[in-house]
Order: sequence, then structure tokens, then C-alpha cells
Amino acid sequence: MFWRKNKYVADIEEDKCVNCGLCVRICPHNALETAVIQGKKMTFINRPENCMGCARCVNICPTGAIKLIDRYC
Repeated sequence: MFWRKNKYVADIEEDKCVNCGLCVRICPHNALETAVIQGKKMTFINRPENCMGCARCVNICPTGAIKLIDRYC
């Protein structure tokens, strides 16, 4: 299946994210990752070029920490 990149890309608000990992598990494009960085567990957009703007992560986030932003700004 071929995906066309959307003009939007996911963005995670770090202060709202509880690092539950739901977004990482649901992302079909492998754009998100959860890792321990300097002793703190963090979820972040590791591969923004893979993000297709499908909003699955936005819809599953229990805290509303993920939003879609304009890819080209």
C-alpha cells in the first residue's frame, strides 16, 4: 500500500505526555519512539519523515498531548 504524505506531521507536547506508549504501538509508519534519555522516559517523533499525518496517534492519546502541525512551517 502506498501512502501519500499529508501536509501535517505529528507533534508531542512533552509536558502533557505521560509516556504510555499507545501512540508508538498504533503508528503504522514507525514514526514515534519511546526511550529513556538521561534517566527520563520520553516519547518523541523519532522519524518525522515517516509520519503521514494519519492522526491515529492523535486520536488514541489519552491526555491530548499529540497534535498535527504544518509540516512545511
